[in-house]
Amino acid sequence: MAVCLQYQSVYVRREARTISAKAQVVAAVAILGVLGARVWAKLEATDLGYQLAQARQQTVELDMERRELELQRSVLMRPDSLAKSAREMVQLSDHSPGKTIKVTY
Repeated sequence: MAVCLQYQSVYVRREARTISAKAQVVAAVAILGVLGARVWAKLEATDLGYQLAQARQQTVELDMERRELELQRSVLMRPDSLAKSAREMVQLSDHSPGKTIKVTY
């Protein structure tokens, strides 16, 4: 009879240690939720990293374009370039003292 009691006490201990199926499902869902949140956060961080890299590249391209346009503006605003454009577009010529007329009222 003593042997039967020992087996019975072992089974009682096992039943006390086991977790119900409902608790296991809840724990599994909680773990999956946490892991899903971590994966989502990692994907968002990666996406933001790509957006940041693209914005940096666009900033570099726009800065290069700005520098190029500033160089073109400085070339066009030089006095000799302005004089050349005035001669070509408006047919202006250099001032000659012999062609000067004084107008009086």
